[in-house]
Amino acid sequence: MRSSWARHLYFTLQAIRREPVAAALRDVERSARLSRDALFAQQASRQRDQLLFALERVPHYRRSLAPFAADIRAARTWEDVGTLMGRLPVLERETVAREYDSFVAPDVPRRETYPDSTSGSSGTPLRFACDLRAWAYRHALMYRCMADFGVAVGEPSALFFGLHWSTRARATVAARDWAFNRTRVSAYDIAPARLQAHLASLRRRRPTHAIGYPSAIFDFCVLVQDRGETLHDLSLKAVFLTAEPLRAHQRELITRVTGARCVDTYGSAEGGLSACECPAGSLHVNVETTWLELQGSGATRGEAIVTDMMLRAFPMIRYAIGDDIELKPGACECGRAHPMLASIEGRSGDAIVLPNGRRINANLPSYIVKPFAGLGAIRRYRFVQEEGGTIELRLVVSRPLSPEMLDSLARECVKAFGSDCPVRVLVVDSLPTLANAKHRDFVRSAASRPA
Repeated sequence: MRSSWARHLYFTLQAIRREPVAAALRDVERSARLSRDALFAQQASRQRDQLLFALERVPHYRRSLAPFAADIRAARTWEDVGTLMGRLPVLERETVAREYDSFVAPDVPRRETYPDSTSGSSGTPLRFACDLRAWAYRHALMYRCMADFGVAVGEPSALFFGLHWSTRARATVAARDWAFNRTRVSAYDIAPARLQAHLASLRRRRPTHAIGYPSAIFDFCVLVQDRGETLHDLSLKAVFLTAEPLRAHQRELITRVTGARCVDTYGSAEGGLSACECPAGSLHVNVETTWLELQGSGATRGEAIVTDMMLRAFPMIRYAIGDDIELKPGACECGRAHPMLASIEGRSGDAIVLPNGRRINANLPSYIVKPFAGLGAIRRYRFVQEEGGTIELRLVVSRPLSPEMLDSLARECVKAFGSDCPVRVLVVDSLPTLANAKHRDFVRSAASRPA
């Protein structure tokens, strides 16, 4: 009964917010049965529409796409669009941050967008206007994935994500969780002392499925296993993993402790929900909304270049997401014609161990800096833990930070790491590139000393 009420409330509120989730869900349910040719024809049409929109209305693309204008207008087939996309410049995060205003489509009403933000795992969080239609498709694709495993919209869920420590944020999240039939276990509150309370809450609310960071759910399952227990009594239909790569050892332990199927998903704020695992175990690319390619012509493994084709208010075309992926050839036994990924190597949330032995989820640093992203002063950041265990927050700034802002950052660090683990805030000229050439927002040892 509560599930039906939560489903009705969800779609009602989305309609009030002008977010067309119901229509998007009908569309992706239909496209799940399309042939490869029909899927690619739809994808080519949607990508060409976005390119035309960007060329005509978005300042950055009026310049960068001008040399390709004739080809964009002439493109008709998937081969035409694919060849064209391979010739367009790759978009780096630094370009978006530096030329932010030029990516804004001035004639898209703000009421038709939702303020979105990246996690900050590739640097300072980037805030941008995400079209409500794009947002609706992200939800719809996730619901299609969940339906493949018998989970309906509105069923009670357990969420394992970060939760900001401010009273206002927690009150807002608690209200939403109650309305939408969700039980939340904060990824920053998974510890032996809190396990019994979390278990009691889950067993009282009886979620049918769980959703969260692989590292958070893995850590939770380790604690449950250490107590000699399992979560089989919850009879979960599935555990949906997102935001980090799902490792084989994590999948094995989570499956064993929960007794439920692990389902991998791959997405980002910039690129939308790019891929979802099917019941046959294949990770299918959601070509209804995503143009996903690799850096380099003809490559089958390499850096992912992603485009959310639904974005209009702030389009990011051929965005270098910073993850390494591998394409999977052939057809899936599930019968779905969507192309597949063989593997994803992205940023993960290994535990941060503090000098006092306390372990916290490595996604926590992004929650410290995210509230300051809109001020535009912090260009990049990195938390560095020295060999003795002390931590520095190193900032590259676009303008001097006020004493008040530095104090505010220091206070947020104390709330996050604890008063017995002081964090020194330090402004530096640059952050050195790490061995794998990817930015990390938390590193250990002297490998990342200021230049």
